[in-house]
Amino acid sequence: MDFRIALSLVASLALPASAQPLMLDGVWGNEAGCVFARGGNRSDDSRVVLKAGGFETYATLCEWVQVANAPDGTQVVTGLCAHEGEDFRTADVYIVERDVADPSTVRIRSRSGELLGEVHKCP
Repeated sequence: MDFRIALSLVASLALPASAQPLMLDGVWGNEAGCVFARGGNRSDDSRVVLKAGGFETYATLCEWVQVANAPDGTQVVTGLCAHEGEDFRTADVYIVERDVADPSTVRIRSRSGELLGEVHKCP
């Protein structure tokens, strides 16, 4: 392989990746998540906070590294996640979808469809 091609390949791998953000504005959360986002109770383990760049629960903090859009508006995201008590991070896939009957409700699901949280835009 030509040295210049190899060098440009290595240089391109060193560039930071940037995920397209979720199609959300502001901070979204369940009741405990919105209180937390306003600087409130950090000890409520039911909190769920969703932002364009990631989401947070009591024990997990994920930064989106990849976002894919489905034609119906559902977004499939890959998160680089840290977990309470662990010294490593995981790469996890999530589904973020608006409720068809109530577009002010957004659900976060695991890759298998398990509901992880239901959030609304925080006031």
